[in-house]
Amino acid sequence: MIGMARYLAVDLGATKTRIALCSQDRILDKIVFPTPKTGDNTTIAESIVVKAREKWSSILDSVEAVGVASIGPLDLRRGVIVKPPNLLFNEVKLLEPLERILGKRVYVVNDAVAAAWGEKHFGSGRSFENLLYVTLSTGVGGGVIVNNHLLLGKQGNAHEIGHIVVDYNSELKCGCGGYGHWEAYAGGRNLPRVARWLLERNPGLASGSLLAKRILIGEQVTSIDIFTLYRSNDPLALEVVKQFIKATGAGLASAINSYDPEVVIIGGGVFINNIDILLEPIKREAERNIVTTPPLIQPTTLGDDVGLYGALTLAIEPPEELLKLQSSIATR
Repeated sequence: MIGMARYLAVDLGATKTRIALCSQDRILDKIVFPTPKTGDNTTIAESIVVKAREKWSSILDSVEAVGVASIGPLDLRRGVIVKPPNLLFNEVKLLEPLERILGKRVYVVNDAVAAAWGEKHFGSGRSFENLLYVTLSTGVGGGVIVNNHLLLGKQGNAHEIGHIVVDYNSELKCGCGGYGHWEAYAGGRNLPRVARWLLERNPGLASGSLLAKRILIGEQVTSIDIFTLYRSNDPLALEVVKQFIKATGAGLASAINSYDPEVVIIGGGVFINNIDILLEPIKREAERNIVTTPPLIQPTTLGDDVGLYGALTLAIEPPEELLKLQSSIATR
């Protein structure tokens, strides 16, 4: 352990935040805690520091750099989350408070972008120059590598594939305020809303449906409940998952047509916990609408740690494009 370089990797999600102490090639230790839902624009950054200090107080000063994989949308130059649809904050500051408090170089990108970078260096994307990473979790996101270059965009949102419009006639509202977005149909947080919307449009789905009964009596349901009931052939749950698959096939086909990847790697809690239900139908649905040579489509091999490995890769090897955007702060 003596002389070994250490890095801090942070995977900031809408539901949970993961922090890992890492070497150059693996996760050494990690903690998971609920992402704060109240406070001011530095509360989340401060909670990351508090949790890290509680766990690794004696060695935190030896950390060389910090990588943060965060939900979006981001203002990448400032390292700030702006009006996240799945968090009740108008703005979440990450880069400046983390760097100021920890006194370390900090790099911040979208979580799915970090995951793409992590897959390129640690996962099943190592042998590919063109890669699309998709997360199907609380929300829907993506990260893209084209000709070995990580795509970022003017504000770091060149990959917001969750907001691809999969139905321009839809009345289903996304958390961002738009309509008919991929995330509106397939984001884990939105699935109960999809169920209620489908029930309003087709009351007949209530017949024999425990999911419908629970919704109609005002009971809170989650995406986990919906997939569990799907496995019991609940009529409403079957329709929710059908819409999930159709929307994901459409969104994925659009992303593949746009970025022309060799491989598509899919992660995120909703997908990872239901690969047996989702993988093959999503592949079939996507391939019906692809105009280029179909890429490989496969699950992540990094599991729940894909965001942490992405954040670790950022800390060790920040891409040139990111250094240009965040250099004014990160190289002080």
